[in-house]
Amino acid sequence: MKWLINPFERIAGWQALVIGFAVMVLIAVVSNLNGIFFNGVLYIQIGASFGFFALFAKQFVDFLILFLTMWIAGVCFSKSRLRAIDVAGTMALARAPMLLVVVICFLPVAPVSLYDIPRIIIFLLICIPFMIWMVALMYNAYTVSCHLKGNKAVVSFIGALVVAEIVSRVVTFFLLGGLFINSPATSISATTISTENTVVVADSSLTIRQKTENVVKAFERGDFNAITVYFDETMKKAISSSGLKKAWLDANMQFGKFEKADLDNLKETNADKYIIVVVPFYFKEEKAKLQLAFNSDGKISEMYFLPII
Repeated sequence: MKWLINPFERIAGWQALVIGFAVMVLIAVVSNLNGIFFNGVLYIQIGASFGFFALFAKQFVDFLILFLTMWIAGVCFSKSRLRAIDVAGTMALARAPMLLVVVICFLPVAPVSLYDIPRIIIFLLICIPFMIWMVALMYNAYTVSCHLKGNKAVVSFIGALVVAEIVSRVVTFFLLGGLFINSPATSISATTISTENTVVVADSSLTIRQKTENVVKAFERGDFNAITVYFDETMKKAISSSGLKKAWLDANMQFGKFEKADLDNLKETNADKYIIVVVPFYFKEEKAKLQLAFNSDGKISEMYFLPII
């Protein structure tokens, strides 16, 4: 039991680092087979589409962030002289339980989409013990390599882990933004639609189809500010342009990299007080649809990316 919870009194430094890197390679291999992506130090996402090198690079980035935050916390709170290689090695080895988590994703309990609620619950119940085990390993790695005990160790570890998770999410956000999102076009139309006064004038003269086409083209060029101008007040409060960017990244991770939108097969139907517009979107791994709900004022009240079943 002690070996499972705290092997770091016997394995540390270069030995632990080599084992930890071997585990990262295995995690990247398995993740490439079953579509797992680490969206943070602790958070995983199912249904992503990345190659081995991208997955290993993300593993390395997460490890590097975790190591640096723990080492900085140790330097700040420990009175002992620390060896960076000990912190790096133990933190690399502490992530080993994630290999078991990605292997579990081969089982039929793994959710097939974000809407598969029953399997998500079952999957979380299975994975939580492994996540707790990993956090326990990280804590013991931190206390052993940084020579800390008691409340000081607990508080500084929790703070460092929270910082590591936040930094990892931010880095992932910008890395994926560069991978999936094109730079906003510098054409006259892009400049015009981004100008609030011009949009207000043009907005009242556009048809629902024209607004939908503008939204689709804004997705294609990664200009999310140009999309939010068509939102009603409730939608503007619910999701900002940065939130919309994250939703687009999530869609790309779930369905594969975006390839094209099929505006020729756009469908427009009336539902109560709303006009529902559906546009097929082709991603690398799967076909999906963008669904927009326009209210009586011609503003977007709802927006979803949904798989086509």
